Amino acid sequence: MNILIIQENGRHKANRHLRECHSMKRAFNSHNVDCDVWGLGHENYEEAPDFESYDLIINLENYDEAGWVPDLSEIRTPVKFLWVIDAHFRGMGPYLREYVRGEYDLILQATKDFLGKNSIWLPNAYDDDYVKPDGGEKLYDVGFCGNILNRGGLLNLIDAEFGVKKDIFVIGEDMVKAINSYKVHVNANISCDFNYRNLETIGCGTILAAHDSTEQYELLGFKDGENCILFKTMEEFKEKVRKVLADDSYRTKMSKEAKKLAKKHTYKVRAKTIIEEWKTLKKEQL
Repeated sequence: MNILIIQENGRHKANRHLRECHSMKRAFNSHNVDCDVWGLGHENYEEAPDFESYDLIINLENYDEAGWVPDLSEIRTPVKFLWVIDAHFRGMGPYLREYVRGEYDLILQATKDFLGKNSIWLPNAYDDDYVKPDGGEKLYDVGFCGNILNRGGLLNLIDAEFGVKKDIFVIGEDMVKAINSYKVHVNANISCDFNYRNLETIGCGTILAAHDSTEQYELLGFKDGENCILFKTMEEFKEKVRKVLADDSYRTKMSKEAKKLAKKHTYKVRAKTIIEEWKTLKKEQL
């Protein structure tokens, strides 16, 4: 089996190795599946690939402001998947138009709320080749690594109570170091999204304290008080975080459970799901 992933290369050098296409290439390779990556910003972009030489083509979350993504409607030989990640931000309109234009076979939908015809839920994942516990000291009780966006009010409330180590737009290896330096990492999704930082946090073995805004937490195995902290109100947050910070053995146990859960949500696990979906579609086409 050989796969082509079409995705624009990462725009930030420090974080490029964690771009979905590169993480998925490594994940497919771990299953002894050949995988190429092509798209705007990659070294091979100027020479278009032989699309029909692949068994599967994956169009992976391209905003495509420049109109570079090829129309795959005339490509008949491979199975074609459209991978949707940012529907919570963009809506499904752009994706559905691309799905029709390219005559794709299946939508891989990262957000459960947007599941529809000819789509499966493929939740976000994290790259366990790079995102992992580093064995360093937990220097800060509570931290936040990411972009402020809709989280400013929440962070201000938490900061007033606990103090928050804020690492704003810290990416790549520095992001992993930052998350590893917290005892508790605060996260809040945008809209109905289930963002990467949930998984990167537990992948580092740091305690995730997440605003319980979506059923996806429960469906993906997150259990409040066992492998994470889930809260709906500030009073809940304060009570649960104080308990975790006051009891090292409890925090250690929760961290171990978090790392167990993380193993179920790596890119390698998602790659296996994609391979199985491809096999199913191939059988149906026979």
